[in-house]
Amino acid sequence: MDLNIEKSGRKLQVTDVVSPGPMRAPDLTAVCGGSFTVHADIASVSDKEAKQFIICTGDPTIRHKVYAEIVRLGLTLARIVHPMAYIARSAMIGDGAIIYPGVFVGPYAQVGANVLLNAQGVIGHDARLDASVVLSPGARLCGHAVCGTAAFLGTGASILPKVSLGAYSKLSAGSVLSRSAGEGFLMHGNPATGRQIFHVGIDKAE
Repeated sequence: MDLNIEKSGRKLQVTDVVSPGPMRAPDLTAVCGGSFTVHADIASVSDKEAKQFIICTGDPTIRHKVYAEIVRLGLTLARIVHPMAYIARSAMIGDGAIIYPGVFVGPYAQVGANVLLNAQGVIGHDARLDASVVLSPGARLCGHAVCGTAAFLGTGASILPKVSLGAYSKLSAGSVLSRSAGEGFLMHGNPATGRQIFHVGIDKAE
């Protein structure tokens, strides 16, 4: 999805939507409040260099793949933060991040590029989320916790202080990660246990 941002009125104008497959056009039209041009791929978007993009999928692996393509093309990602989210002044928010209402981002936290933080998510002080991480509603990272590239936290999942979830790993809904897990793990339970089942061969975008 492509956005033009009107800074004075804090309005978003959707001009283009890129969707390689079927989409709910009537619903999206109602949400966007106007018409837009639909494209099967990003190459057909006109004036790409003058526009800003957001990535709307909640699948972190797909998000990261699209993000890598946008970076490769030298295009600009919009950063969207809902006014009802709290972001500490010392926190860092990357390009392309989408932050929903009710999210708390604590002091010195690092939210990487293309991260998606759903409603009521909590990012504790000094926590770090690498590119394309997705947090479901109510998910929590405690202080100094880390999420690797394209990691996923289910609804209400938690990572305890100084614990890491590796790149492309998933922590299921309601689970609590109390010991660090490596790349490609599926973790479940309290305390969460699991095994490596994902082997994703996607080059990591910088």
